[in-house]
Amino acid sequence: MKKLMILLCMFLIVSSTACSVKEDDIVCVKDSYDIPPIPAFCLNAPLPENTVMAAMTEDGQRVFYIHDDFTICKESVLASSADEAFQILTGRTQEELQPVVVTRFPQEEYRYTCTAAGENGAEVCTGVLFFDGTHGYSLQITCDAGAEKVYRDVFSEFLASATLDAV
Repeated sequence: MKKLMILLCMFLIVSSTACSVKEDDIVCVKDSYDIPPIPAFCLNAPLPENTVMAAMTEDGQRVFYIHDDFTICKESVLASSADEAFQILTGRTQEELQPVVVTRFPQEEYRYTCTAAGENGAEVCTGVLFFDGTHGYSLQITCDAGAEKVYRDVFSEFLASATLDAV
């Protein structure tokens, strides 16, 4: 009798799970994804004396160099226009910055300067932006307003020596 009861209980346990209502939970998974285009160029410039690399992002698209009196940021960003590149890099539009157009072919080259409030007073950001149609390549030098007057010639030579080389 005990064996019969055990078999009956086993039968009820096994058969009761088959009676449950099952809902269809269908999830569609997209197996492909878009890979952003890789920068076709590399921005190069000889660094001013006593400048050392301080930090770099994992993908190498942003590198920071420091000097006692200024900071240099070398960066490349994905952008559909030069205006979008300016917006990403500086937080300002091309119209607000009013950059000087140095060349238009084979890549557009712009020089710009802007000011902002810093921890120790006014800061000046001087930079160059190359735009190749898909990426913006930028060198930006940030320093206190007083130091900018001292290093103006160094910054000018540094930005003028920047070249965009094919990868």
